[in-house]
Amino acid sequence: MRQHKGFTLVELVVVIALTGIMIAVAAPRFANGDIFETRGDAGLLSSTLRYAQKTAIAQRRKVYVIHNDVVQPNTISLCFDPNCGVGQVVINPETAGAYVLTFSRSVLVQSSNKALGFDGLGRADPSSVVATYSVTNKKNTLQSVGISVEANTGYIH
Repeated sequence: MRQHKGFTLVELVVVIALTGIMIAVAAPRFANGDIFETRGDAGLLSSTLRYAQKTAIAQRRKVYVIHNDVVQPNTISLCFDPNCGVGQVVINPETAGAYVLTFSRSVLVQSSNKALGFDGLGRADPSSVVATYSVTNKKNTLQSVGISVEANTGYIH
């Protein structure tokens, strides 16, 4: 009786399938996901700014976007008062608590105006200056996304 050396077709298919599954699971861990976090947090910031603007229009009163790294690092809060006093917070419809946006640890958020406000018509307050926000990745500073709020119209882009 002759013995054949080699692998059967079934063995080869199983090995190829297992290798494909292992690559599909392991490859994303080696890929750099920092840009996704940066863009995701920039999208959340843009949505928060729009929510503040729409809340100001709906409530017909000023809503302030507070960026205070001293009190709560890497967060944005929405309030009806620039000092964010008790009872003056905007309610988050998801959590029924105070609206606070916390960014991931791998990004740094900088703003030109620490207390940007929107009036009852949705205009930016103070209306004399364009407010800018920058969401930058801490590991790779080339990965940065800018958001601007137009001075007179409150247009967010």
